[in-house]
Amino acid sequence: MNRLTRRVDDPQLPDPDRILCVMAAGWHPETGPEDFLAATVNEACLVRDADGSQATYEAGIGFLGTTMSALSETPEGEYAAEVLAALYLIWGALTDEMDAPGRGSPEQDAAAVRHMKQAAAEWLAAVETRHDRAAYLERWVYDECGNERKPS
Repeated sequence: MNRLTRRVDDPQLPDPDRILCVMAAGWHPETGPEDFLAATVNEACLVRDADGSQATYEAGIGFLGTTMSALSETPEGEYAAEVLAALYLIWGALTDEMDAPGRGSPEQDAAAVRHMKQAAAEWLAAVETRHDRAAYLERWVYDECGNERKPS
């Protein structure tokens, strides 16, 4: 299998050789690149296990980067995969809780860290089945992260 491995050389990240995303050539319309879900499990573990605000934030940025890398692999003419797009929205919103203008007080950072760790732990519990993934994404995109639902 032909694999594409992306690495980060940013010295501010906990491990400069940290693999952000490992993807194979296959593409699934729901989940995107083959091995993407496995990469998200790795990212969620890094967020869950991070020690301290900055380490949690950096792990959250890593999760966001994984989704961005996978989105860039969308084949020409295809829609972005459902899981990819939703996780991008979720981790963009979660990291914004710490780095958006007007944010950054110790209380706001602590709340953002709790939110990221909760999202990571819940993803780890939901990732294995399509039904659980769909329920997680629905709740986190709309209820937790505040995106508007389209009228039915």
